[in-house]
Amino acid sequence: MKAILVNPKAGGGRAGAQWERLSAQLPLSRSLPVLMPASSEAMREAVRQLLSSGCQRLVVVGGDGTLHLVAGEILATGSSEVSLGLVPLGTGCDFARTLRLPKSPREAFTLALEGPAKPVDAGVIDGPGPRVFFVNVASAGISGMVDELVNANPRRGALAFLTATLQALRRYQPRQLAVHVDGQELFSGFALLVAVANGTSFGKGMHIAPLARPNDGLLDVVVVEAVRGLQLVRRLPLVYLGRHLRLPQVRFVQGREVQLQAQQPLPPFDVDGECVPSGPARFSVVPGALQVAHETSGGSEPLKS
Repeated sequence: MKAILVNPKAGGGRAGAQWERLSAQLPLSRSLPVLMPASSEAMREAVRQLLSSGCQRLVVVGGDGTLHLVAGEILATGSSEVSLGLVPLGTGCDFARTLRLPKSPREAFTLALEGPAKPVDAGVIDGPGPRVFFVNVASAGISGMVDELVNANPRRGALAFLTATLQALRRYQPRQLAVHVDGQELFSGFALLVAVANGTSFGKGMHIAPLARPNDGLLDVVVVEAVRGLQLVRRLPLVYLGRHLRLPQVRFVQGREVQLQAQQPLPPFDVDGECVPSGPARFSVVPGALQVAHETSGGSEPLKS
């Protein structure tokens, strides 16, 4: 059984209309059940019902937040029978960049429905609230403020993340925190950002972890120390290009478990573009947790957009 799950609110509410236009060009979609839940809870319930009915390929139409919700429900229920396909029609669509999915929605749909499913890692956060899974990037610090600004913007146009990032750079004060990776201290001091990445980019194309591979059983950990706002703005293009890892203000390592302790309150964690309560937390990897349709290989080269 195959099914299509559309998040009509993705992309600032544009995904529903985009899907209506797209589906008219896709004969294959007319013979499949299409669900368009109106709320996050309705979407979770729809995923649970599809899993219980034996769905084997679930095509997700939306962005990183939609994939985060669907994958989280699958991982929480422990289902291993369903594979995912993604048609990226959201605001950021960063995990689609990591998987190098087709930019054409029509081509992306064909791959999502019929393409080969391959193992993809997932991350898990054990923190102050219930356990949270992530597929792309979980981060602490300024990124949480960026998420809040983006989510407060009902339009969420093409420049939503860049505009929010520039606003946050003017407002955010670095927090004192400590980061340990696989039991070894990576950083202790004032930091602007801590990113724990399974995918390469977040914030609509910022290549925060350019060496990340979502199928290597590792998390890429990037810490950006306290940097003056103007200096950081000047170096922001390096993040979009993925050329920041060698900067003296950046710490980078790969590992399987990350412990985060903060001496000051943090904004919400940014988890696949969604806000999650922050606090002391353990981040770990679940190798091969999901089956996702994509054409990239598991070779020695990192996946790039």
